[in-house]
Amino acid sequence: MNAIRRKTMVKFCLAMGLFILAGVFRQFDQDIPPLAAAACFMLTNLIYIGLAMAWGFSISNRILHKNVRQYLLLGCAMAVMWMFLRTVKYRFFEDNHVTRYLWYLYYVPQILAPLFSLFAALEVGRREGDAISPKWHLLLIPATLLIGGVLTNDLHQMAFRSVPGAAALQADYTHGWMYYLAMTWIVGLLLATGIIVYRKCHVSESRRYAWVPLCAFLSGFVLCALSFANTYTFHKMPECFCLTFAAFWESCLQVGLMPTNGYYRYFFSESTVAAQIVDGQGRPVYRAQNAPVLTPAQLDAAAREAILLNADTRLQSAPVQDGRVYWVEDISKINRIQGQLAEINARLSEENELIQAENELKRQRAQTEEKNRLMDEMIALVQPQLFQISRLLEGENTQILNAQTLKQVCLLGAYVKRRVNLALICDQKAFVPVDELAHCIRESLTYLAQYGAACALYQEGSGSVDSREAQLAYDFFENCLEAALPSLSALMVRVECGERFSIRLMMEDAAGLPDADRYAQLGQLAMDTEDDQQCLTLSFSRGGEYL
Repeated sequence: MNAIRRKTMVKFCLAMGLFILAGVFRQFDQDIPPLAAAACFMLTNLIYIGLAMAWGFSISNRILHKNVRQYLLLGCAMAVMWMFLRTVKYRFFEDNHVTRYLWYLYYVPQILAPLFSLFAALEVGRREGDAISPKWHLLLIPATLLIGGVLTNDLHQMAFRSVPGAAALQADYTHGWMYYLAMTWIVGLLLATGIIVYRKCHVSESRRYAWVPLCAFLSGFVLCALSFANTYTFHKMPECFCLTFAAFWESCLQVGLMPTNGYYRYFFSESTVAAQIVDGQGRPVYRAQNAPVLTPAQLDAAAREAILLNADTRLQSAPVQDGRVYWVEDISKINRIQGQLAEINARLSEENELIQAENELKRQRAQTEEKNRLMDEMIALVQPQLFQISRLLEGENTQILNAQTLKQVCLLGAYVKRRVNLALICDQKAFVPVDELAHCIRESLTYLAQYGAACALYQEGSGSVDSREAQLAYDFFENCLEAALPSLSALMVRVECGERFSIRLMMEDAAGLPDADRYAQLGQLAMDTEDDQQCLTLSFSRGGEYL
């Protein structure tokens, strides 16, 4: 940054030196041979025009905003125009009529330059596509009227009027009200420009130096006033005005009241971003101080895809005009976060395994509890039969079991087996096929036939019945069978599954009958005698839905 300031100071000193030199040449343009006077005059004006054009080129390079740049360049063009008109007026024309109108034309750049300056200030802070309000362009109307009033001064002499007895207007004249109106216009617009630029600047450090443009403007104003009063004769009014205009805007640019790209080339060197821009041959053009030195192999590899310089540093690139930009990313935080995520994932995985093991234990415990529940329910269902089997097998007076006792044990065992199986099926379904009940009865009848009784089973209809009613029907069958033993000689069973569900038992030589009150509450129990056979019928007409 110090080098930048030194370079800026050198340019400023050079410009001021040339400006003073032009004043020196103007002083020589008197009482010397005509050829030397002409040379001094031309050098003076060439220096002024050259300084104005050099400042214009500088503005073009430093101002990024398109509209601001255009308006400032128009103001600079007005200064060049004024210098050019003065050069032409004094050296190329001698006719009083022509030189007078060239003099009037001085006020075209004088009136338009402050207006363009105001437009430039209004454009500060706006987007390039966002132009100022068209209402501001209405200021062109009074500017045009002022210019027209000055150019038509010969008709009304409200801007300049000749002193009585003067040979020509420009020889001796006084100022009219239109001249002072034009001066008020110039000073007022320049002051408004300074206020707008100050208010639009939001950088507190730059606003602290707002006194610099103010001092430049006031100094130029004083210089112009002294030149106007012929008190200061080293420079004339045109160059003093142009100097004030350029000094005001240049001071605004130098203190930062207006954004410029004068220091953009140093952004990389001063930036903390580890980046660099290389040309088409891979030679660094701009490089940050902390950017790593890259080998051609690294540049070539990073141009294709991002590469790792080390575990925590990644090199990336992107194409730019006539080259590529390379920058380094610190991925240590990403690696640290990924490590933390890996640790969290491992912990979650362990917790997930524990949860799965716990769920498996719960599932096994639930299965065990369910098995125990079913076992308890099954034991409760066949508890009486199990007691009978235990009593028959552990008789106190009989050392050797006879065949009839074993047959009765097998008959009871068949019921226990089929009853438990039927209960397991009915625990999972609300309705079961009637064939399941017939299968249970058929197996019990098989063992009853071994006991010595004649047996038969008839099934009428098929379909599904209520699970509870199917179990009640099999329990009814078993209770009737146990009550009828040991004298039972014949048993015929008929299972009907149609409009109603019923089971009918026809028994010969039955020793006894089951508890009628119990089944009368659970279903419709009917008892009758047919051909000396005891008949019992249990039907369910309202309890279930038959499919």
